Amino acid sequence: MKDLLTSEEGSILPIFAVVITILFIIMAMAVDFGRQVLVSEKLKMATDSAANAAAFSAKRYVRVEIDPGRYEDLCCSEHKCRRCCKDCGEPFEVVGREDELIEQKGYKKYCCSCGCGGFNILERWVEYEDNGAEARTAAQAYFDMNRPKEMTSAAGGESYISSIEIYDNKSSNLYPSVVVRARGEIKTLMLNFMDKMYGSDLTHLDTSKCSQGGTFYYDVNNQKHRAAKSIEGCE
Repeated sequence: MKDLLTSEEGSILPIFAVVITILFIIMAMAVDFGRQVLVSEKLKMATDSAANAAAFSAKRYVRVEIDPGRYEDLCCSEHKCRRCCKDCGEPFEVVGREDELIEQKGYKKYCCSCGCGGFNILERWVEYEDNGAEARTAAQAYFDMNRPKEMTSAAGGESYISSIEIYDNKSSNLYPSVVVRARGEIKTLMLNFMDKMYGSDLTHLDTSKCSQGGTFYYDVNNQKHRAAKSIEGCE
C-alpha cells in the first residue's frame, strides 16, 4: 500500500509541474500580448497624428487672372494738362499661394497706379512644397511627440517611421494625401523566460501600423474637392 501511494505521488509531481508550466506560459502570453495590443493602439495614434500633420502642411495654390487696371498719366488738351488714368493692358494670369495672393491681397502688386480692375480665380489646388520636405518634418515631429513610452530605448523598446508616401499628383485618386507607416517593438515582461528554456527569441514583440492623412481644397465654384481615396488598412 505504501509503495502504491509513493508511486502515485511520484506520478502526480511531473503532471503538476507540467500544469504549472502551462499556466505560467498562458499568464505570460496574456500579460505580454495584452501589453502589445494596448501599445499598438498608442503606436497607431502616433502614426495618425504624423499622417494628419503631414497632410495639413500642404499649401493652397491658385491660378488667377488679374486685370491690371489703369495707370496714372497726364492728359493734355490745347489749353491745359491734367492727371488721368489710362488702360494698363490686357488681363494676365498669375500662379501663387492662395494666402499670399488672395488673403493677403498680394495680387495688388500687379496693379497699375490707378488700381486693379479685379481678379478672377481660374484654378485651385494644393502642393506639398520642397518635394514634401515640410510634410516629412511635420510627420516626424508629431510622431516623436506621441511616440509610446513603452517603445522608447529607455523602456527597452523602439519605434520609428519606416516610410512616408506623399501623393501630390493631381491625376492620382490618392491626391492630396500622405501615408505614414511605422514600426515598433516592446520589451516583454514575462515571455523572455522561454528563451532559456526553448532557445527562442521572445525578448521583444513587434508591430507595424499605417495611417493616411488627407487634406482638401475648394474648387473654383467654392465646392470642396473630393477626398482622397483611402488605402485599405491605413484609414
